[in-house]
Amino acid sequence: MRKLYEKDIRQILYGATFLGSGGGGSMKLGLQMLEMTKELGYSLEVNLFDVDEIADDEYAATVCALGSPVAMLDPSKPMFGPDGVYAFKAFQKAFKSEKNREVKYLTSGEMGGHNTFVPIQVAIMSDKDPDKRISIVDSDNNGRACPELNTTLTTYFGYPPTPMGLGSWQGDELAVYPINDKSGEQIARQMCQLYDMRIGFSTWGVNKEDMKKALVPGCISKAQEIGKAYFSAIASSSDIVDELKKVTEVREFCRGTVEKIEQRIVGGFDCGTTVVKGEDGKKYLIDFKNENLQLRDEEGKVYLTAPDGICLTDLSTLEPMTNADVRIGMYVVVTMTPAHENWWNEELKPYQCWLDEIKALGFKGDPVRY
Repeated sequence: MRKLYEKDIRQILYGATFLGSGGGGSMKLGLQMLEMTKELGYSLEVNLFDVDEIADDEYAATVCALGSPVAMLDPSKPMFGPDGVYAFKAFQKAFKSEKNREVKYLTSGEMGGHNTFVPIQVAIMSDKDPDKRISIVDSDNNGRACPELNTTLTTYFGYPPTPMGLGSWQGDELAVYPINDKSGEQIARQMCQLYDMRIGFSTWGVNKEDMKKALVPGCISKAQEIGKAYFSAIASSSDIVDELKKVTEVREFCRGTVEKIEQRIVGGFDCGTTVVKGEDGKKYLIDFKNENLQLRDEEGKVYLTAPDGICLTDLSTLEPMTNADVRIGMYVVVTMTPAHENWWNEELKPYQCWLDEIKALGFKGDPVRY
């Protein structure tokens, strides 16, 4: 076990944004919520346990924020945090009642500058006394960001989102028992609307064996090492890709200027294409649905598809970006990273959930891997 403090958390958020591959919530929102947590008088301190450090019969659960970024920062309401705490409490009670199992820990549901902060924030806000707080397990459900419950490793490896705990900032705790990931998504979204577009969400009780078999153990620490690489590049004015290569598997695809962004909202998702004019004079296109789906050129040659990672880093600020952060005129580096091996499980084929999305763009054939 080790303690995470403010510096550690900031590093994690940089790395989680990089691994989020265009999704997972803007790091700007995560950092803003971190500052607001401090302003409320909470010390930025939480315990992080390695997967091997928890007992075989101990369980962790995911906690996430659902809702509008605007609603998350509504000054007329308390900052998001209590919502997640009450959602986790609702899940704890439901899991105990249904499975007769205790849930003592939180784990990250997806990598992202906002959503990876949510379980950390919920742990911090679970008690003013750091010694009495919920702890975090060093694991992530996907090792990247994912748009829906049916595009997660947890679902493909046989962990349906039931029971599900939902919580409001007022203190409401709701336990529901969806029959599958689709109905779970519908219930959670409808309840989110009922509570003015923000609600806490908690599900997926997993133990040590589950995390090792189906999830991505060690991912929070991996995010921190990537974050350290960003901070090192900023401090020493060194090349960001050189620093990243010291800590993770990564390839530079191109450097260039964001020339065009085509974006539309479809079914509640930000969908579109980012066009980068490379230093070689060619134009490269990144198609996204919240997360980046494929990297291609003007002639239609595809260089990489999800679940492998495609990230844009702003070279003027050395900040990794979600698609919500990218702006025309930015000078960026486009990088590629491999997805965790569980995405390529040949029995369950979880990568196919991404292939269906990419085929909707006209793509044909097998995934293009790192």
